[in-house]
Amino acid sequence: MPPRARLRVRIVTVVLTAVALVPGVVSCTGPPQPDSSAPDPSAGARAEELRLLQPRAVHRAVPLTDGSVLVLGGCTTPGCGGFEAGRRTELFRPGRGFVAGPAMALGRAGGTATRLLDGRVLVTGGHLGEGAGPTGSVEIFDPAAGRFTVSGDLEVARADHSASLLADGRVLLAGGFDATGAALASTEVFDPTTGTLRAGPALSSPRAAHVGVVLGDTVLLVGGTRGSRALDSTEVLRGGAWGPGPELGTPRVKMGVAALDDVRALVVGGARTTEGRRRLATTEIVDLTEPRALAGPSMSAGEFKLDGAMTSLADGRVVIASGSALEVFDPDDTTMTRTDVDLPGGRSFRTVTALTDGSVLVAGGYDEQIRPSDAARVVRIPARAPRSTAPGSTAPRSSAPRAATR
Repeated sequence: MPPRARLRVRIVTVVLTAVALVPGVVSCTGPPQPDSSAPDPSAGARAEELRLLQPRAVHRAVPLTDGSVLVLGGCTTPGCGGFEAGRRTELFRPGRGFVAGPAMALGRAGGTATRLLDGRVLVTGGHLGEGAGPTGSVEIFDPAAGRFTVSGDLEVARADHSASLLADGRVLLAGGFDATGAALASTEVFDPTTGTLRAGPALSSPRAAHVGVVLGDTVLLVGGTRGSRALDSTEVLRGGAWGPGPELGTPRVKMGVAALDDVRALVVGGARTTEGRRRLATTEIVDLTEPRALAGPSMSAGEFKLDGAMTSLADGRVVIASGSALEVFDPDDTTMTRTDVDLPGGRSFRTVTALTDGSVLVAGGYDEQIRPSDAARVVRIPARAPRSTAPGSTAPRSSAPRAATR
C-alpha cells in the first residue's frame, strides 16, 4: 500500500472553558494583535458568547482584510423565511462584537460571497425566498466605501452553486440549480478588473449543492446532486477543461470541503440524499494523485448542511462545527479532535470563520424545527500539543503540504 494511503486514525478530546463577553465593553485600540506568547495546549481555549443583531441561517460570513467579518444574507424567521430582513448585513469587529453594516440590494440565501484579491466581496445568485427560484443578481461590497453596488446579472440565474477564487483574481462560478430546479452544467467567470461575466467551460455533467475548492492550479468540485440523490463523483478543471477527479467512497450532498494543500482536500459529513435523513459522520481525503478518495477519521456525530461551517487555521488544521461541538482535523497526523465546547443555537447552516488572532467565529444556523438562531461564539482553538521526539521514539508521519506533481 502506498505510504499516503496509510492514514492513522485516532479520536481525542480536549476541554475548553467559556468566558462570558461583558456587554457594552468597546475596545478603542482596533483589531486585536496576535498573542506574542505561545498558547499552552493543556490550558484549553477561551470562548466568548455573543449575539448576532438578528437570527440568521443559510447566510455567509466573509473575513475582510482589516480583521473584521462581513455577515450577510440568509433566512431570519422560523421556517427559514424573512429573506428581506437578511438584506441588512452586519460586521463582526474583534473587541466590539457585531455592528450594523450596509444593506444589500436583495436578500438571498444559497448564493456565494467571495473576497476578491483587492479586498472587495463578490456576491452572486441565490434564492430570493424559501421555495422561490434563484436570482441572477450580482453585487459587490466595497469595505473602503462601506456600501454594496449592483454589478449586473449572471448569464444564468443560479443558486446552490460554487464560487472559486482563481490565482489570477477571477472568480469561477459553477453549476447550481436554475429557475426550473434543474441542476446546471454551465459555468461563468467574473473578471474584477472589468466587472464583467463571460461563459466558462461547461462541466462534464450537471451538478448542484456541491462544494468547490482550489488546489494549486486546479479547481476541484466535490459531490452534490443532479436531483434528490447525492453524487459520489468529483470533477477537476485543468488547462481550461473539466475532467473526472477521484471517486468518493460515499455519495455526498450538503457536505463540507476544505483544501489541505495543492493536491488534497478534506471532505466531511453530508448526506446521501438532499433530505438528509441519514447524516454522515465519516470523512474522506481526496488526493488528486489517487483514483479514489481515502477514508479519514470520523466525526463524533453525523451532520450535513456544512457548507460554510468549516474553516482552515493558519497552521493547516481544519475546524468544523458539527452538531453541538467543534471538531478539529489535523492533517499532520490525520486525527479528528472533538472538543467539549458547547455550541449554542442552530446546528445546520452555521458559519465558521477563522480570525486573525487564531480563534474562530461560529455564528447562526437553525435547529431541528428550522428556527434561525442569533447565537454566536468566538472560540480560541488550543495549540497543537508537542510531539515526543525522545530517544527511541518515532515522530508521527507528516502529511504536510507538498507541491503538485502534475
